[in-house]
Amino acid sequence: MEDRYHLLNVTIFRLGEAYQVELAHTDPDSQARVAPLRGAAAFDLEELLAAQTSQAAYGQALARQLFAEVEVRQRFLQVEAAVQAAGARLRLSLCVDPSAQELQALRWELLRHPDSGAALATSGSVLLSRFMVSRDWRPVKLRARGELRALVAISAPPAAKLAELTLAPVDFAGEVARVQRALAGIGVRVLGGADAPCTVERLIAALREGVDILYLVSHGVFGRGTGTPALVLQDEAGAARVVKGEDLTAPIGELSRGPRLVVLASCQSAGDGQHDEVGRRSSVQATLAGRLADAGVPAVVAMQGFVAMATVEAMMPVFFTELLRDGQIDRALAVARGAVRARDDAWMPALYTRLITGRLWYTPGFRGDQGAEVWRRLLKPVRDGKVVPILGPRLLGAAHGDAHDTARRLAQATHFPFPTHEWDDLPRVTEYMRVKESRYNVVRAYQDRLLADLLDQHRQWLPAQELPPATPRPKLGKLLALVGDRLRDGPADPYRILAELPAAVYVTANFDNLLERALKANHREPQQVLTRWRHQKAPASADTQAIAEPSAKAPLVYHAFGAFGPDAGDGLVLTEDDYFDYLIHTSAARLTPAEVESALVDNSLLFLGFRLTDWHFRVLFRLMMNLPGRERLKQYCHVAVQLDPDMHTMADVEGAKVYLAEYFGKEANIAIYWGSAEEFLAALRAELAAAGELTVEAPAQEDDDEWDF
Repeated sequence: MEDRYHLLNVTIFRLGEAYQVELAHTDPDSQARVAPLRGAAAFDLEELLAAQTSQAAYGQALARQLFAEVEVRQRFLQVEAAVQAAGARLRLSLCVDPSAQELQALRWELLRHPDSGAALATSGSVLLSRFMVSRDWRPVKLRARGELRALVAISAPPAAKLAELTLAPVDFAGEVARVQRALAGIGVRVLGGADAPCTVERLIAALREGVDILYLVSHGVFGRGTGTPALVLQDEAGAARVVKGEDLTAPIGELSRGPRLVVLASCQSAGDGQHDEVGRRSSVQATLAGRLADAGVPAVVAMQGFVAMATVEAMMPVFFTELLRDGQIDRALAVARGAVRARDDAWMPALYTRLITGRLWYTPGFRGDQGAEVWRRLLKPVRDGKVVPILGPRLLGAAHGDAHDTARRLAQATHFPFPTHEWDDLPRVTEYMRVKESRYNVVRAYQDRLLADLLDQHRQWLPAQELPPATPRPKLGKLLALVGDRLRDGPADPYRILAELPAAVYVTANFDNLLERALKANHREPQQVLTRWRHQKAPASADTQAIAEPSAKAPLVYHAFGAFGPDAGDGLVLTEDDYFDYLIHTSAARLTPAEVESALVDNSLLFLGFRLTDWHFRVLFRLMMNLPGRERLKQYCHVAVQLDPDMHTMADVEGAKVYLAEYFGKEANIAIYWGSAEEFLAALRAELAAAGELTVEAPAQEDDDEWDF
């Protein structure tokens, strides 16, 4: 059973010459909200400066000043008591408001318990981190542990060159060996060494390939001709090169997928990190943490001063080993600090994060212990072909990126005037575009955005004759076909697995033909049926869209919201008003084909590639709940796949999970698989194969005449 975490946000403001502290507590087991408590803090920077020679005295003085008001201290103790009574842990997130930036330089990692005087940064029950304020509006998406990739980048210029800068040599071989041992079990790439020095260009190129954890070993300097925080990297010859922080953080901010965790490990072995003024004690790495936050990095471990090499060597393997246990960054750092607590610089590693749950990765699967039972109930109908896969936009991520990222790019390009948390709502963004432009222009702009995203992801291998300048206006359909075929070469491709399932009916909310192409490659003969919502024609046998009896050999693929094609733009359900009109017309005129209606109420349903709060899913779900015979849904096991990372936009992650599970469980006996559609389909395939119930045919070649868009 996973550990439970309570969250206590401690925010410090400056009001004139005085400071205020606010405590806001989130209980994962309670649906009620407790009002935050505000009180006065009494920071005395001179007292803290004088106490720097004793870590215990400094931490106790900092606690007295932070919890100066009795009510504030009592609230902290009350929350701690509630957490202990629940057998949980307390996640203490410290946020210094921009109005009080001078307090960022305080040694918060030395903070002591206001009552017992115990150090908090090495506690196993109170996990301390600093909340990073970021202007980056992109959501943080976690990945499954098995997909994690790490980059170990080590800048080790010749010792003689470092000596000229009064810097210690870097033990390249030792750093590599220690980190590789600690990160055993995930993919690790090493950058640096005599053959490939750690240049800023090589570092950015490696990050562009997709990295979750960046462990950067480099000296940090301030000034030395730059006037800004900088890192000592290398040039092509391997010599030391001072690189300004912005020359690293700016390119990271431009990455379509940046690292989730950056660990900045300083190897300086001299100095004690003390300065003549408390407010000027910010180190290079701590300053870079804020810049990395603005670049979109959600978690940074940085050193606040001159950390001894021996300390880094001792604590980093512990940190990474603990991190791979459960993905909890703050817990891993607390254990690592504890391993070197006897050293004077043990407090210097600080965690700066904006992760609500403090977690780097998630474990896919069904919640609790219901997994075995769900698989048992699901495998038989899937084997018998009594299943309807329902496809959502997230299945297209590998082809041209996440649909929500597409919406954000369109919002940015069109100066969408609404709050940034609405930028990932594609129907809302395209509705705004429709008001400003014609519908034709909106559809074309959407297709052009998908084409640009596809080229960003796959240009390096696409045939030159299909790209500019050979083809001035590449066709989205043609390139999607090429990308889909290449992705389907992988045994875990979701469309490849979907085409192996003996389903007679598929429903898709997507506009592309990737599913039909995968079915044909698996020697099946799909018939594509499009929604007639805009023209209000029921798809009966007298219609031009006559439907043959669906079968596993000739499955029906119903595009519930339309499909791309030379003349299909008018039939797409794309904008907010489209969804409203679609729901009204489809419900009133019974426009869903009878073959699809009967399949949706008399089979196990697999909802794949949706965010359960999206328009696509909600509209389809409500239509299903109003179909004749919907009471038969209770006779089957259904699964909705929900990405765990999406829950990071919610104030109470665990509470949201419980609510969604209860809602869909009561409505239609739907079990939620927490993970990606790819992970679920791979798991389903493995379960079927283990039971000897999956037959895979050799793929066939496919024509391209249906991709003229």
